[in-house]
Amino acid sequence: MASTYFMINDIKLLDKIHLQKYLYLLSMLCSAKIEVPEFEELFMQIKASDEYWSSGMFDEKIAKVLDALFLDVRDYSLDYLYDRNDFINVNLISFNEAEVRIKAQEALNKLTILGPL
Repeated sequence: MASTYFMINDIKLLDKIHLQKYLYLLSMLCSAKIEVPEFEELFMQIKASDEYWSSGMFDEKIAKVLDALFLDVRDYSLDYLYDRNDFINVNLISFNEAEVRIKAQEALNKLTILGPL
């Protein structure tokens, strides 16, 4: 059986392959091609079915960035529990959307350095 532990630029080949969906999704958000709610929904769907990530296969540095992004997205999604018609909560949601965009850009920058195409 062939080894699946090939290295390219100090990154496992499988890490690069599995990372591509997250890089693409992050780039869509950061280039304003999708909005934060759509990003959140897609990100959570992709993560829920990602056996590679859930089994701990990603390199530690990549996993750390993705795990932090997951927590940011999860925290953002909790804001939908609040009444969106409430002036204060609308401001909180707007702040959190901006915060998700900032965190997404940071994650994209880090992941692009760790696992470039």
